[in-house]
Amino acid sequence: MDQEYSVKSLARAMKVLECFSVKQPELGVTEIAKTLGMQKSTICNILSTFEKTGYVVQNPQTSKYHLGTKILHLSYIVNHHLGLRDIFLPYLHKVAEEAREACYFGILSNDEVLYIEAVYPSHQQQTRNILGERAPLYCTGLGKAMLAYMPDEDAERIIGGELKAFTSFTLCDPMVLRDHLDEIRRNGYSVDNMEHEFGIRCVAVPVFGANGQVMAAVSVSGPSPRFDHNTVVKHAELISRILQPLQHCL
Repeated sequence: MDQEYSVKSLARAMKVLECFSVKQPELGVTEIAKTLGMQKSTICNILSTFEKTGYVVQNPQTSKYHLGTKILHLSYIVNHHLGLRDIFLPYLHKVAEEAREACYFGILSNDEVLYIEAVYPSHQQQTRNILGERAPLYCTGLGKAMLAYMPDEDAERIIGGELKAFTSFTLCDPMVLRDHLDEIRRNGYSVDNMEHEFGIRCVAVPVFGANGQVMAAVSVSGPSPRFDHNTVVKHAELISRILQPLQHCL
């Protein structure tokens, strides 16, 4: 894959940053080297450079690294530039209150869902900080809502790639997944039936930009016993109604 990049060393360095996640906020040199299949000396040099520039910080107690405040500053710039969070937030609050369930907002990013907001109804405490988390398109409500409306070439690249099973309900057969995406287009909404996380169901509606292309999705999610067929349809209609003023406008 390196031959695709003009500056190979920079591409390797960025892959090191991408190893950090909400689930793995702190990593050691050996862990990163094993994940990326690189020499530990290479990882040490990259981390040393990032540390000097403020993009990572080393924990003196564990000798492991975590992302620095420079990353937070860049994320603020990106979020401010997109402006989507501020635009959608009132609508997300309305969805959460009327559905009485958690409401999530995500956008497409490098063939994944990038979660940029989570809103909870007033009677429910926030249970998860999802900002910045990523997830596959093929097995999440938000992801499938966008995957179903992506250009065929882009969708096929994902469908034909690795479809990892997260639960026994994950759709890993490309033919089954294609049929499922056809159903999503017919219904106008997607359903994650415990495909990414066992015990959680989710219904999501795509958001289209002024150019007619899918740009984001909004979902309602909760424990699977609360999401029977009638409730799923009700939530889908609710999200569609509340988001209607934003469709094809941004």
